[in-house]
Amino acid sequence: ADAEVRVKGARDGHEHVGVAGNEETVEWLWDHHFAAVAGDAIAFEAWPPKAPYILHDHLLAMWGTPIGELWNLEELAEVCKKENKYSFFLTSAPLNVHGGIASPPNALAIM
Repeated sequence: ADAEVRVKGARDGHEHVGVAGNEETVEWLWDHHFAAVAGDAIAFEAWPPKAPYILHDHLLAMWGTPIGELWNLEELAEVCKKENKYSFFLTSAPLNVHGGIASPPNALAIM
């Protein structure tokens, strides 16, 4: 199905905050060579998505970039503030489930 048809199917009457799904965001993510993206919202991108720039399509299907959603970032933000350090190495090893499509992140931030 084309992007417009899929967007209509995604509309469930709810709207959620997230990263803007537009050409500028797609280009910025591409130009900055993200290996993965994550956020603490219900979806990484604003919901419902707006065609033709559906970030899930670009990130997962086109670029193979993992998306983390519903991450609890409060404790990490507190540690960053306490240490006055806002850069770190983040690693996440999802469960290796044959045929799986989602997993808890099992993430670790190394300051």
